[in-house]
Amino acid sequence: MFTDIWIARKSALSLARNLMVATMVIAIGTQYAVITAEDHDSSLVIVNEYDPFA
Repeated sequence: MFTDIWIARKSALSLARNLMVATMVIAIGTQYAVITAEDHDSSLVIVNEYDPFA
């Protein structure tokens, strides 16, 4: 979990490029987390999406 959105976005972009999977930054209360697209659930609040193939 991250408390700074900038660090969460940087980590998500790095993971997307290294693992070659789509990643998302989600908001959980006042914190942020990075998940892969396959873990996406419709109840999550997505802040940013990173697709390495786009």
